[in-house]
Amino acid sequence: MKISRYISVNRLTVLLGLIAFMAVAWLAEPTLAEWSGRGVEVGALKTEVSAVTDEAQAQNTQTESSDQAEAQEVDAAEQVEAEAGDGTSEAAEEAAESGVETSDDEAVEAEDAEPTPVVGWLVLSESLRDGPVPFAWLTAEEAGPSLGDVLDQLDYVAGHEEYLGVVIYMDMPALSLSQVLTIAEKIAEVRDAGKLVMTYGEAYDTMGYLLACSADMILLQHKGEVRLSGVAVEEMYLAGLLEKIGAKADLVQVGKYKGASEALMRTGPSEAWNQNFDALLDDLYDQIIGQIADGRGLARSEVEALLGDSWVMQDVDYLRRRVVDRLTDRDLVDVTEVEFGDSFIWDDSMGLGDAEVNINNPMMLFGLLFREQDTRTHRPTIAVVHATGAIHSGESSHGQGLFDSQSIGSRTLVEVLGDTRDDENIKGVILRISSPGGSALASEIIWQAVRDLGEQKPVFVSVGSMAASGGYYIACAGDEVYLSPSSIVGSIGVVGGKIVLGGLYEWAGIQIHRRSRGPMGDIFNSVEPFTEDQRATVRKSMELIYDQFVQRVTIGRGTRLPDVGSVAEGRLFTGRQAVENGMGDKLGGVAEAMADMTTELGMEDGEYDVVHLPRAMSLQSFLNSMFGAQSPSVSSSAPALPWVQTAKQVLGPGAWSVVSDTMQGLMLLRDEPVLTLMPNAIIIR
Repeated sequence: MKISRYISVNRLTVLLGLIAFMAVAWLAEPTLAEWSGRGVEVGALKTEVSAVTDEAQAQNTQTESSDQAEAQEVDAAEQVEAEAGDGTSEAAEEAAESGVETSDDEAVEAEDAEPTPVVGWLVLSESLRDGPVPFAWLTAEEAGPSLGDVLDQLDYVAGHEEYLGVVIYMDMPALSLSQVLTIAEKIAEVRDAGKLVMTYGEAYDTMGYLLACSADMILLQHKGEVRLSGVAVEEMYLAGLLEKIGAKADLVQVGKYKGASEALMRTGPSEAWNQNFDALLDDLYDQIIGQIADGRGLARSEVEALLGDSWVMQDVDYLRRRVVDRLTDRDLVDVTEVEFGDSFIWDDSMGLGDAEVNINNPMMLFGLLFREQDTRTHRPTIAVVHATGAIHSGESSHGQGLFDSQSIGSRTLVEVLGDTRDDENIKGVILRISSPGGSALASEIIWQAVRDLGEQKPVFVSVGSMAASGGYYIACAGDEVYLSPSSIVGSIGVVGGKIVLGGLYEWAGIQIHRRSRGPMGDIFNSVEPFTEDQRATVRKSMELIYDQFVQRVTIGRGTRLPDVGSVAEGRLFTGRQAVENGMGDKLGGVAEAMADMTTELGMEDGEYDVVHLPRAMSLQSFLNSMFGAQSPSVSSSAPALPWVQTAKQVLGPGAWSVVSDTMQGLMLLRDEPVLTLMPNAIIIR
């Protein structure tokens, strides 16, 4: 761990030095002609670094060859000396032969001996990344653990006989409900393989405990805590705030239950939104209670009683009420010796190897920073394409920008889908979506790209925490849709408009002089609300987009969803409900989609590769995005504001990812007049 942190510091130092070098180089001759050639300069720097790296490697190779030659000369000299002396007697030769035979016997015995029992040690803390490493110069460890890593480790334990089981240390992880349910399914597979699964924690919150309920045993440290609670949502309505500062939202909404305009135009929810949202929360709450009841063998009434009682219970009470199975010390010896014996070894890697980097060779670090990932496929491959965040036109972002969050750029995603279509080795694609929606136009462009790809090879969709509005727009283009029971889907509706700032300008003493030519020239002016004619035009335009949305769902789902109208108008559903009403096909995640796709294609395990896309961004691309030209969009690489970091700390990384996606989507109103967006962030703690 110390070495990996040292590597991170070194890389960060080199990276900062490179950025400073680039900034100085770019600012040395700041003429317009010079600015146009900066991308070439970055490429030239990469070429120079690669040349230096190649030279360093050649020197290393030459040095190694010289060392080997010297070693051979020494060995030859020693052999001559040994033969020249009166060294080896027949008895010595017999002893040597006897020794060799003994070594062979020992080797055979070692091969026949049973392997040392192993117990896995898996730590879950903070949040889990749902997708590939975003930057090429980061290792998976430095980028943080991913959901895929955790599932692969549990798979490894289930598939290897030497493992007796696994202990999962619940270090207050910030997991979404869909992640909890996905990991719980994998834990069930480990248990079915005959392995013992324990969870251990000093404290459990609702999500952590929900996952623990899927294990064989729940361990709690002496004097530890279990704090369980129900589901609560706080919705923020900003119409009063906007009024105080002289601003007003002028939005038009298509879809009775959509609710997207209410946060900015009302001081409280409408009856339609209450009906829509309450039905969603009822099912999420029912899933949580059911998961705990089934896992612990308790009645639902007992679980609901625990939600309140757990806050005033002590460790012995948790044991008595069957909330936990054992109270233990931090070393766990009193439990592990009983369950696993005293001759096992711990393993915290479980199949995940760490790449070695020579931190003493700066040229190797330069080469690592500037490396381009190999995009070639060499045999039959299944591609998993990740699409996370708000949807907008242009390029995707990788955790930078105003809200420090990922986003889905239509240009980026369409290019990736096109590459998978043209690659003959890629036999099928799984599109992994977690998005509240965004730009209606960008969603349509992506829908077309998914359908084009589907004409060449199968495209299955796996939904993470959410595929709402524009997220469902692109999801319904897939051949099959897989959902977590807690995924939030639907919100088939449209909202658009503008924020009127005339009152704010007047308060601030700002005078706006407007000029326009032709009909609708100033329809989106920031001073006055829409006129009646303008509003009618906006509504008609949005109704056309809504009809197109419904048509796309009809085409995508076909006879599996015979009555689109019954799930449209902005209605929201959990994944469990969506499978029942025809909006989705099966409950499951990427693993289930992968299994079904490979079966359909007749591909056996070991006969194909899996590649995750988009590829990690190289340093050259990252520098170009920082210093080069960039189209205006919410994916700007400007640094996050200080208040963003404060909010991230207060809410936690898991909750912030949900909030930031929604805020990112609302910011699209600056550039996109019509949105397919679910406006509310749902956080379950």
